[in-house]
Amino acid sequence: MTTKQKIIASSIKLFNQNGLTSVRLQQIADDVGISVGNLAYHYYSKEAIINEIDRQLSELIEPVIDANRSFPSLMDFDTQLAYYYHLLMNYSFYFLDLLEIKRKYPKLYLKRKQYIHQIILQIETWFQINIQNGILLPETRPRHYKIIAHTIWMIITFYMTQPIDHGKPEDSERVFKEMVWSQVLPHFTETGRMEFDILIERLLDSFTPKEKMEEEDNFNTQNEKNEAKDNPIIH
Repeated sequence: MTTKQKIIASSIKLFNQNGLTSVRLQQIADDVGISVGNLAYHYYSKEAIINEIDRQLSELIEPVIDANRSFPSLMDFDTQLAYYYHLLMNYSFYFLDLLEIKRKYPKLYLKRKQYIHQIILQIETWFQINIQNGILLPETRPRHYKIIAHTIWMIITFYMTQPIDHGKPEDSERVFKEMVWSQVLPHFTETGRMEFDILIERLLDSFTPKEKMEEEDNFNTQNEKNEAKDNPIIH
């Protein structure tokens, strides 16, 4: 890894841990193990570092939200959610520090607004395609799926701020996906619900480690034994 790459990696880590505005160049330099002068040779300011992170983010986000990208199936949508989740984990400051970005980095904020618009539009398009495919029910009132698309984006954006104990990484991703899918679940047709149960429900269950499932089974079995002891059958 080059010095420039180390600087960017340390910056992202510190931004995620401490917030965008709280991190100083000295902290980044210390984390990399170089002097501030050496850091300034590569990136003359904090804004230059943020511009480079922005460039990297654009390379990650733009192919996924391309208007020509099609992801009609339930599995495709779940894959998109996985991508957003890992983006959220790796660049959490980009989602959490909204006001700081708006106040201090307006160009970054405007680009972020464009991305939000494209993502919401992409989710809306997914709804419309699946209405046509008989997977989702028709809208019961105008703009209903547009509102749900906005709600899903809010879940993605503010997931890191909600108070649920995420637990292990695999548990956290499962919780994230369940929160999003819960917005869609009431709107499935019978065919759509069947496809969800076969494909997505099983996929979500796979995030639960085998040891945890066995532990829950043992707990349930013990409860059943205790109930039988407390309520014996009289012959």
